[in-house]
Amino acid sequence: MTGNELRWPAACSGAAYNPQPERPTMRRLFSALTALTLVTCTDSAGPGGVPDSALQIVRQDMLAPPLLTNQVSFWAKVGDGREIRLHYQGATAADTGDEYLRFEVPGDGLLRRPDGVLFQPGDSILITVTVLDPARFLYRFEPSGLQFNPSQPARLKVRYFNGEHDFNNDGVEDAADAEIESTQLDLWRRSAPGALWFRIASVKFEELDELDANILSFSDHAVAW
Repeated sequence: MTGNELRWPAACSGAAYNPQPERPTMRRLFSALTALTLVTCTDSAGPGGVPDSALQIVRQDMLAPPLLTNQVSFWAKVGDGREIRLHYQGATAADTGDEYLRFEVPGDGLLRRPDGVLFQPGDSILITVTVLDPARFLYRFEPSGLQFNPSQPARLKVRYFNGEHDFNNDGVEDAADAEIESTQLDLWRRSAPGALWFRIASVKFEELDELDANILSFSDHAVAW
């Protein structure tokens, strides 16, 4: 866990993250603009969901390093922004390699507990992110039913640079795979195991192999098409 803030691009152009510290007085305006960007950059899947059998979840490349851990937990607290990061292994099993997932809860991001009770100042809750399948970009966020502030949502960033880029699994990376990445690849969510999957609004940066999204409630998430 680190105190660094998660940097968010300001538009869908794929511009690099701003290396300068974010001004606290601009945080609410920045979050509002980010939320608007996420809505306008990627269309929602609408009311119709997709079953497990029809969703193509991106797989880790055979040459990708092992994951450093399959589960990470942290305490999110009202009034104190916190985050977790998941990494690949480095040179040895004990070394930290490249980051592939980052999840941040801003200080005013917690809204309701799974039982519907509103969070109060100073309240905290244990959040756990689990890799459901080390061979695929498939994750579970718990506790199920946790809700975040729509004006200050939690934030998820997943990078699939070590993912298999032969998306249609025909044995070759070609223009068809580039078309899938450009027009179909996205972040998806389901409310529970066996439930339908729904596309969520996200910002895609193909040159970084990255997807960023605001998160309003907990469920399973996947990089898929």
